[in-house]
Amino acid sequence: MAKKVKKSKKKKKTILKIDIDQILLRYRQLFLFDTINSTLANKINKELFVLDRLNNKPIILRINSGGGSLPAGFSIIDTIKCIKSPIITVVTGYAASMAGLIFLVGEQRIMFEHSVFMAHDVSAYNVDYVTKMLDSAEYLKSRQKQVFEFLSKHTKLSQTELVKAKNGELWLFANECKKKGICDTVII
Repeated sequence: MAKKVKKSKKKKKTILKIDIDQILLRYRQLFLFDTINSTLANKINKELFVLDRLNNKPIILRINSGGGSLPAGFSIIDTIKCIKSPIITVVTGYAASMAGLIFLVGEQRIMFEHSVFMAHDVSAYNVDYVTKMLDSAEYLKSRQKQVFEFLSKHTKLSQTELVKAKNGELWLFANECKKKGICDTVII
């Protein structure tokens, strides 16, 4: 006689798919965690415009970036300036170069205890014909002036510190940033 085989009743596991980006957007949290280029700037700008269109509650822009393209970064700065929602910028690692400038336009600027801010001279990494390089030099001089006027306007950096940033790199930890008006709050 054949034995009856019991059919096992396996429970189906429910797989929960979570769209983290959608949840973060719902809570008005944006992340600038990469090199700033036109692709990233377009993404951040679209998110800023959409969130601002939905309502004018604060938007938190978290930053951990070594910087990147000046035109792409200034497009984010201009977008922040033209929307109605207050922007809270938070450094959760480091805000260097262009990322540091974006950090400075936050209505409220927060850094974590181990965060770092860095400013430096405008860099040109294109190699081309001498005549094109000379034309580029004029453009870069005007951008350099714009960057340092921006730093002067949005911080309490001394002339010596601005010169250091212009001639090299100025690195500041969160507690120093608070003293120099770069951030409002340091989270310990």
